[in-house]
Amino acid sequence: MNNRQDEEFQRLSNAVSLSKESKEKMRRAVFNTPRRQMNTFRFAAIFALLLIAVASFLAVTLIQEGQESLVAPLGQGERAVMNFSDESNSWKVTYTQKGIEDDGREAFMTIEYIGEGTKPEEATYRFVYNKDQESFGGSLLLGEEGSYADVDFGTCTTCTLYSKEDEIAGTIEWEGQQESLILTKTDDSKWQESPLFESGSYTMIGEEEKAGFIYDGGEVVRFYENKPQKYMWHFWGSQTELTGPFKVVGTHENSIEGIEVVLEGDVLIPSPNNGADHHVPTLMSLPETGMWKLEAVINDKIMGTVYVEVHEQ
Repeated sequence: MNNRQDEEFQRLSNAVSLSKESKEKMRRAVFNTPRRQMNTFRFAAIFALLLIAVASFLAVTLIQEGQESLVAPLGQGERAVMNFSDESNSWKVTYTQKGIEDDGREAFMTIEYIGEGTKPEEATYRFVYNKDQESFGGSLLLGEEGSYADVDFGTCTTCTLYSKEDEIAGTIEWEGQQESLILTKTDDSKWQESPLFESGSYTMIGEEEKAGFIYDGGEVVRFYENKPQKYMWHFWGSQTELTGPFKVVGTHENSIEGIEVVLEGDVLIPSPNNGADHHVPTLMSLPETGMWKLEAVINDKIMGTVYVEVHEQ
């Protein structure tokens, strides 16, 4: 083997993963080959080295793909959203858990008064996870504008990450009364779309004689993820209530952070239409599928709440 052939042999053998012993055996075979057979052997050696290179590349690729297939589902599971819910005669509670890295979680709880009679202003709650006796509780104010209260537990890396088989038992107390609930995993949404009603010659969704917008639930007017569409809001109330800056704040069912869906900074003056005391044309778009709560605000006061479902396009 001349110097040029020796250099080429070194370059090819170094390009693939060969042990030192394997390289030496191949080198001896090449040196001991008669010159007349050298060209044939040289081509065979090059072909063998190329085969080894391809095999090594495929092996590494398969290993990497296997590792990715193991990691991807785990990452998705760590960030899964899970709801635990129950209803008593007077209360509906939904605990929402979002898994994060390092076996931690973000969590919040929505408590809704669904009983008859006057809505209480204040209530206390306490829930206990029986397996390790982890508990959480406190007091809440329902406020004047709705029957819901949201409790934000924030982010925690040492708290329990509940599984779908777990149960969380608890009680709610208010005005000398008490009711028990057992929260279990549910695939149902904690919210349902608002009812439809007729006003003027149109079908609307929302709270009749309070707030809503033209909507019949059909495929044309439905909300679709990230698709802007025109919706005409209607309101009922006094001229004072319906005068002022207007905005719509949307909140996804798996979040407690609202986003401004519509913002009109100018002061609006009531304009009756379709049987309502005021109407406002809007362009709305919601960025995620699932249930949304839309709160219509005029002059910093919630004038009505509408629940809608956002569909995949």
